[in-house]
Amino acid sequence: MPPWVTARTSESITGRSSIPLAVLQTPATATTSVAIVGVHLIRFPPCVKYPSNFPEPGAFGVERERRLAPQTPSRYSLVVSRRTDRVRLAIVGCGNISQLNAPGYLQHPRCDVVALCDTDPERAKRRGREWGITPRVYSDLAQVLDDASVDAVELLTPTWLHADQIVAALEAGKHVSCQKPLATTVAEADRIAAAVARARTTFRVTENFLYYPPILKAKELLDAGAIGEPSLVRIHTTRAEHITGQAMELDPDALVWRRDPRRNPGGPLYDDGVHKYATAALWIGEIGDISAIVTRGTDLLTETPAAAMWRFKGRDCLGIVDYTSAPEMTIRSRYYRADEFFEIHGSRGIIWVTRCTGEMLDLPAVVLIRGAETVGYQVPTDWRLGFDGAAVDFIDGLLAGRQPAQDIRTAKHILQVPLAIYEAARLGRAVAPESVT
Repeated sequence: MPPWVTARTSESITGRSSIPLAVLQTPATATTSVAIVGVHLIRFPPCVKYPSNFPEPGAFGVERERRLAPQTPSRYSLVVSRRTDRVRLAIVGCGNISQLNAPGYLQHPRCDVVALCDTDPERAKRRGREWGITPRVYSDLAQVLDDASVDAVELLTPTWLHADQIVAALEAGKHVSCQKPLATTVAEADRIAAAVARARTTFRVTENFLYYPPILKAKELLDAGAIGEPSLVRIHTTRAEHITGQAMELDPDALVWRRDPRRNPGGPLYDDGVHKYATAALWIGEIGDISAIVTRGTDLLTETPAAAMWRFKGRDCLGIVDYTSAPEMTIRSRYYRADEFFEIHGSRGIIWVTRCTGEMLDLPAVVLIRGAETVGYQVPTDWRLGFDGAAVDFIDGLLAGRQPAQDIRTAKHILQVPLAIYEAARLGRAVAPESVT
């Protein structure tokens, strides 16, 4: 620890365990004052809303103690809660990502994971043992949909399967949460949207970044006017070959279908990029015309260096998403070989979010810069917390009869962004996301 950093403990807001703080005492040679602010750990992320220029967002999340806004009931509110005060869930797909998605459901006091489904039943059984549950095990989605005791499904399957599986599950009367991205084409998204419109149940796309505490803290500061009027959002991703501190076992077979251009429309700008576009839209609003440069190699998963830029609709604010590769650098990451850095520039200051998937920088997770004053916020940073929040929102939304994030309209817009990026790079001109069909 540097000589100007001392440790102390904050008083707990609720009387529970206190949180360690680091107070940076600026050396005499420095010109910037720095404070690290402790934030009490809460079970649920703060409630956030999409900006007013975003089209018809679904309400989601909760405040620490109360709802921020009235719930928006769906046409078929309380489909679950009229029958029971619990949600009986089937997890379909027990591969890598299930290790992050499942814990939030397993910990929820009103959710029972009653079934696991995987094309490899032994893998599903292994997950059941790892999670300490004894669910019914299926090898085919049709078996899950025939199970009358299943209220909802969490689809953690390859993206090229999503459209058929979502439509089938909705037609079977199940509530559906589906791993991002929504689909591989806009035509598939439209087919899903038609099924959602017909359904008497709820659909959402799981987007864990919308619940990641540092991203929500940045949203809170932004909405409070901490940096004035925003003018630029930049989200940078470094992709690496080597990581240290990995806490999750990854099956390399999960990359096979992702490298197949017949089944996947793109690489990181698509499969990972949807996280970043959803974050930018959460902070500022709907994404407008996009210009882009994308480097494509023989491997579909190699798209670096790449950059995309746009103006947010109805705002004097630009967005930039860029990707680089550092094959000779080892980064800290518990989960995947990537690290993000987020910046929001405004008329009165700057907000940084310094970590997400990876943990490369020894900085507070959220930093507010206002001239000579810099304030760091120590919020929970485990990337898995975003998945936990997404699970909570889905179950609570079903029980309360409200739409969780992302709804179908938002998810379609987010899907159109990377498809517009690829088209803009191909054409050498700006492309509107909504023009991609």
